[in-house]
Amino acid sequence: MKYASVNAKCPTYTEKHTLYVGAHTGSFKRIHAHGDDPFRQQNLQPIEVLNKTSKITCMEFGNADRTEILIGRANRCVKVFDYTKEESISNFEIGTDEVVGLGRSNDCIVVGSANGMVQIVKYPEPVKFSVGENLYRLRLCPEDETRMVTGGKLLKQIIKLWDLETQKVLFTAKNVKKVLELEQPVWDNDVVFVDRNLIAACSRHGYVRLYDTRGPARRPVQDFTSSDPDDQLAFSCLASHGHYLYAGTTTFGARAFDIRRMKNHIHVYKGFTGTVTSIRVDSSGNHLFTGCLDRYVRVHQAHRTALEYKCYVKSKPTHVLGIDFKENQSNNDRNGVDSDDDIQIVSHADGSDPEYDEMFSKMQTVK
Repeated sequence: MKYASVNAKCPTYTEKHTLYVGAHTGSFKRIHAHGDDPFRQQNLQPIEVLNKTSKITCMEFGNADRTEILIGRANRCVKVFDYTKEESISNFEIGTDEVVGLGRSNDCIVVGSANGMVQIVKYPEPVKFSVGENLYRLRLCPEDETRMVTGGKLLKQIIKLWDLETQKVLFTAKNVKKVLELEQPVWDNDVVFVDRNLIAACSRHGYVRLYDTRGPARRPVQDFTSSDPDDQLAFSCLASHGHYLYAGTTTFGARAFDIRRMKNHIHVYKGFTGTVTSIRVDSSGNHLFTGCLDRYVRVHQAHRTALEYKCYVKSKPTHVLGIDFKENQSNNDRNGVDSDDDIQIVSHADGSDPEYDEMFSKMQTVK
């Protein structure tokens, strides 16, 4: 596919993906990339109620079935959107700073604010505790919803693993070794769970690190650090799938890493002309969904690195989530939506149908 300043879709891109886009202006859009018009955008948020503080700062799936989307904003508002009903089922204001992390643990929504305050929304009173100032990202473990990881700026906000049931720290990472007796700067602006025990982080200071919370070593077990002054990287967002990490940068597109050997990247994804603000992987691990400050939402083939789809959105995207059409269809089936596969044709033992026999008997004979 040639790069151009227009919408484009590669003929080989036949996956049935639905993209949900959160924007800097606060708009929340849906794009059916598999539809008859793959670039048609539908606003799911009334535009007239948005203001300068409505920026979407966080978007996460609210359950394992991916039927709910949790949306956090700079004005401390949290919305729960159910895409099967195509409506917002909950909307509330919480905390004293912008939302930087969302998740669901034991059917309770967990909200992290930039000032370091974490709240577990329970009835009648929420559980509140502090994880430290300068919090940049908070995520819950998909395999164990009682585990939470936090990362931020400065040494006090180095990677920590928390137990949400006790609000205690289970693991605290240790910074890399000093250089010339100087402490290395820390700025973990995105963190993800690779699995229940492995945590990855990326930084504006040009590193991607992997931590194993099981062993005695608290320093990274694998890491990549940009050392070339002519190719200095600053990583902005992170995603994982299987043995691979995918990191967006501020100037050089996106990179892929194999967690078994992270000294060098294994793939480079091109076509961007600005900071990659969001990066996600589909359930199969074959496609990357990205949002960029050049106002494009893109889909890359994860292994071949080919750009397969891009769509221009009027507002700068801050977060992108992708849902497979198969997931959507299976959820609709569970919710009782009829399909052709559910229809059974009943006939008599001799193969005749009384309704058809009666209809044909009343028809006039054509001479």
